[in-house]
Amino acid sequence: MPLAPATRAQLIRSSQKDDYYRSSLRNSANDAFQTLAGSRRWLECRKEIELLSDLAYFGLTTFLGYQTLGEEYVNIVQVDPTKRQIPSPARRGVFVLCHAFVPYLLDKLLVCLENELEGGQESRRRQQVGSVPWSLESWLRRWVQKAAALCSEPQRRACLNAVFVLQQSLTLLYRLHSALFYVSGSFHHLSKRVADISYMRVVGLNSNDSTVGSSYRLLGVMSLLQLLITVCLQLNNFRQRQRARQEWSLHRKLSPQHRQSSSRRAALCILCLEERRHSTSTPCGHLFCWECITEWCNTKSAPCVGTSSSLTDWCT
Repeated sequence: MPLAPATRAQLIRSSQKDDYYRSSLRNSANDAFQTLAGSRRWLECRKEIELLSDLAYFGLTTFLGYQTLGEEYVNIVQVDPTKRQIPSPARRGVFVLCHAFVPYLLDKLLVCLENELEGGQESRRRQQVGSVPWSLESWLRRWVQKAAALCSEPQRRACLNAVFVLQQSLTLLYRLHSALFYVSGSFHHLSKRVADISYMRVVGLNSNDSTVGSSYRLLGVMSLLQLLITVCLQLNNFRQRQRARQEWSLHRKLSPQHRQSSSRRAALCILCLEERRHSTSTPCGHLFCWECITEWCNTKSAPCVGTSSSLTDWCT
């Protein structure tokens, strides 16, 4: 029987089946670990258990040169760029690491960077409680703390913005790759594109994928348009945040004495001569404490009406 590149529908069904079996393996491993070690230790090691489950699934199938359960379900096989033989062990190992370990490492690294740059000592003390000293997360945290200690405050803010941009960029990259898959029909996963692993299938007598392929290409074009709109909206939000940050920095550059005196005067209640609590405005626009103005209204005539007992003289 002749061979041909696998269709989009076969690749999607294969991925869905693999995700189902991976989820089943993850749940079984989580249940077993939680039963043996307890819920607290399971919460600390949940990500690592999922990583080991994925490595076990792809290690026992792809890395050993066998089909995964999803690939066997739709009868497709992995091939190298020559389209004539299965990928080499090195190429399969690169795929397994990029598919399972690299996303875990990136997530841990970005979370450690964000917590260290944003929270400082408080987040450091909170993360050290109950952490495993020999885990990868602890090693990454110590490395991030040493690197962050060498940065000044402006550099820390710039790095925090860079971490945020990188997180958003990774999400957009995955969406862009999915849209390109729907258009071109190859490399359903980004890790397979990195390892240059594709799929072949057995061509039947009445095999025709032109109609289905057109539908997927239309879906890819719509995904690209949606991605373009998302990028434009995020760029607009980023410019608005930058403008607000610049306005706030200009406000902070005002004279400290003028800002302190004006804010102290504006925050005082002219009835109790103390800092306002639950600020309340009267019809004339003056601000008082809620307790002070309600007590005045209950015991005297309305303030700010123009009578002899008015508070207009207090406000001037």
